[in-house]
Amino acid sequence: VQVTRDKGQNAPRDALLVTHVSINPRDPQHVVVSGNGLFRFYRYVDALLKHVPGGLGRAHTQNFTAHSWISDNRIIVATENANLLLIEDGELRCPLPAAPSVNHAIHAVIPTSRGFVCSGEMGILSVFEKSDDKDLYRRVRSVTVDTKSGTDEGAKRASVRAFCLTQAEETLAIVTSNNQIVGLNFNIDWAKATDAPSFRAICQPFHSGSIVGLDTCIRKPLVVTSSTDRTVRVWNVNDDTVEIIKSFPSEPGAVAFHPSGLHLLICFSDKVRFMNLYGDTMQEFKTFNVRSVTDVRFSVGGQYFCLVHGNVIHLYNTATCDSAPVAQLRGHSQRIRSVQWAATTPYPTDTRLVSCSLDGVVIDWNLREMRKESDHIDKRYQYHAVASDDKNIWVVGAPASSQAETRWKVKLREIEVGNMHGDAISNDFELPDTYINCLAVAQQHRLLFGGCGDGSVKLMTFPLQGGIHDPPILAHAGAVNKVCISHDESMLFSIGNDGSFFIFDIKEDGRAVKRDAPFAEEILISKSDLEEKSSTASHLRQLLEEFKTDLEGEEKRETHQHGTEIKECTENFKLASSANSERFAAAWNSKVEQERNHAQQKREIAEKHRQACDGLERTKQAELQELDDHSSKLRQTIDEDRERFMGLLQQCDDKYERRLRENEEEFQEKMRSQQQQQRQKQDSLAAVRQTQKEIRSQLEMDTDTQIEQTRTANEEKLKSLVTSYMHMKGEKAIMIKALAMLLKETEHRNAEVRALDVMKQNVTKQIFSLSENIKQLHSDIDERDLTIGEKEKKIYELKRRNQDLEKHKFVLDHRIRQLKSQIEPKQMEIAKENEKIKLKDAELEQYQRNNLALRTTIEELKGKIGNPVSYTHLTLPTKRIV
Repeated sequence: VQVTRDKGQNAPRDALLVTHVSINPRDPQHVVVSGNGLFRFYRYVDALLKHVPGGLGRAHTQNFTAHSWISDNRIIVATENANLLLIEDGELRCPLPAAPSVNHAIHAVIPTSRGFVCSGEMGILSVFEKSDDKDLYRRVRSVTVDTKSGTDEGAKRASVRAFCLTQAEETLAIVTSNNQIVGLNFNIDWAKATDAPSFRAICQPFHSGSIVGLDTCIRKPLVVTSSTDRTVRVWNVNDDTVEIIKSFPSEPGAVAFHPSGLHLLICFSDKVRFMNLYGDTMQEFKTFNVRSVTDVRFSVGGQYFCLVHGNVIHLYNTATCDSAPVAQLRGHSQRIRSVQWAATTPYPTDTRLVSCSLDGVVIDWNLREMRKESDHIDKRYQYHAVASDDKNIWVVGAPASSQAETRWKVKLREIEVGNMHGDAISNDFELPDTYINCLAVAQQHRLLFGGCGDGSVKLMTFPLQGGIHDPPILAHAGAVNKVCISHDESMLFSIGNDGSFFIFDIKEDGRAVKRDAPFAEEILISKSDLEEKSSTASHLRQLLEEFKTDLEGEEKRETHQHGTEIKECTENFKLASSANSERFAAAWNSKVEQERNHAQQKREIAEKHRQACDGLERTKQAELQELDDHSSKLRQTIDEDRERFMGLLQQCDDKYERRLRENEEEFQEKMRSQQQQQRQKQDSLAAVRQTQKEIRSQLEMDTDTQIEQTRTANEEKLKSLVTSYMHMKGEKAIMIKALAMLLKETEHRNAEVRALDVMKQNVTKQIFSLSENIKQLHSDIDERDLTIGEKEKKIYELKRRNQDLEKHKFVLDHRIRQLKSQIEPKQMEIAKENEKIKLKDAELEQYQRNNLALRTTIEELKGKIGNPVSYTHLTLPTKRIV
């Protein structure tokens, strides 16, 4: 797409002139562009964006940061000074009052059904709705976006970069400058709402700064990261969530995860903290006062960990966590850039440690004897990344001198473990376009991963002679700081300066790696937390016992209340029974009267129905006769149309065959003439080429003869020979030009042949089109046959309807019989009332049996308590009365 420039328009002074482009939702060819001192309308015509009248003139030199279509002819434009302008029909109508903030840029504007929403710096989100005159907009509410989710206090005032609204306008998703995505319930009345809205995280909270530390554990699906936003986060890679977020007063550096997943090491500028993970939180267990630690690593088994301090490696025992190191490994003269635990066998052990430094030294440490096993020194390079297995060491080096001219940025060197002394390098691989910052090796899959300075992750397969040329995987927007591989080599983790954390699946032949053992589920818990949980459990058990006691007392009170209610129900039943008897007598008299009335109505309905059936039968017989006559006429018309159509079809076939033969004969004649002309041109071209070849050979022979003669001739004769040679050279150029003209003419003839081929294709297409017309005519015949079939089906349908009418007559007779059966509804009601009376009698008997049981229970309880016999005699008559 090209953009046409107006006359007199100068080249843009700023490369980032345009900041926002949008398309009219009703007209996809109408485009609006805004930027620094720029707000224009364009129209997409013939692959060009042509400027159309409208927009803001040169008098408006503000920086327009965002705009949005709120209708098909209205646009809201925002500036970096928090001004809002209303554009209507391509012209500035007016600035909107009540700007959301003062001198804070607005970065996003989106329309709503009632107005629009805008936001920008300082996290201020403003909601505008239509005013009373329905032409302007007023601000009804302003809220501050709260993205504080385990980060520092500064994240609360982060600016809004973009947002979007669901189609039903229920949720507003917001993207902030500190890399957070939050949601807001937008389905409320903003003009009347008084409570502060609540912001919730749509997904897990992200780092708001560059990520500098990364490590994973073995027994749990956890990964730890540290960032310049002063937080350390523990991620669960099974469900892609954040389990723990811990903030610190200073920026953390490198981190290390214990293989058990229960301990962490976090480096700071003045110390190293040993942290324990307790469920959803982490607490400090011990502090190592070692300054400026650049890297920290747990051993594979977890019994040791090492701290890199300058050019010294401090080795500690994890079980004791003594302040004094077990050993100090010294051998580098400059700062150590990378260190890795390695093994002497294919099985993971903690007997080796490999390190590299900026002085071009790679050292293989023997941890059984706490000494240097072997080293490799090459002062031409500055090594900054190392990886190793039981056989080889891979190290990445850059030129030690910045003045050295090289065709590569870094060099990947492969060194054998048993042959490190001197300059023994197995392989050197130059990387001209990629700067590798870190390395990680997958021993089982035989893969080498590298994090690059351009944000990509380079995958290299073994042998490296071929794998080094594989293209990298684009991932981060900034440099990759570290890469790490899970213990089962099923996942690759990478972190970068852009604050993003990437997880890659490593699959062999497209299949995911299956883990042999499940992940551990145990967690650490402190003694105080355990005691607190025990006391809480005992308190809850005590509350349960109290609740049971209250429930038993409530049950006794309800039992006494139910006895009283039984007495009342018995009295009410007797009264209702007498009233029902009276209503039954009245219903019986009414039933006899209704039977007499119903018999009279039945006789009248039967007479009306008989008359209606006779009239309906006569009408339908007449209609059926008319349809038979009409059907016979239609059959005759269809036969005539079919004969006429067959004649037209035969004429079309004859005409098509004749035209096809004529086109084929004409095409064959043209093809023969073109082929004959092409053969003549080819023969003449071959003759010209043969003549040119003979002339060239003769000229070469004459030139050689003249050169021999000039050796013995004088100076004047030499000049004449040179002159004649130049004349022959000009003739040669003329012949070459003539040859080029012949070649062009040959190409022209070839183009004519191709044009004839195109004509042949067009004729073939016409033939195909005529074939399609024939098929269409056949389909028309089939449609006429279908029409005839439908008419026959309609005749059959009419006959079937006549049968249905006969059935309807039978149904009406059956309905008469049903009406006879409905003369006894009252008898059914009487039967139901009798059943109800029987049920009431059964309930009364049940109540009497319950009274006897209660009296027996009361006598037993009184016997147990030892009450006087007189009290029992006083209560018995009362029970008999009941």
